[in-house]
Amino acid sequence: MFDEEEPKKEKPIDTDDLSVEEIEKMIKGHQQEIETLSLLLEKKKERLKLAENFFKKN
Repeated sequence: MFDEEEPKKEKPIDTDDLSVEEIEKMIKGHQQEIETLSLLLEKKKERLKLAENFFKKN
């Protein structure tokens, strides 16, 4: 009934137009995203290990 929206395509960044401050801000943002994803990965690994250990014992 409803048409699904197409995912928005990100435009390629023209790095020549970026200032030093903009580049530093982007780097900080990416570092924060990496830290968040690393924590998520560790939590998932812990859950998988707990599940694996649970099923080994039973």
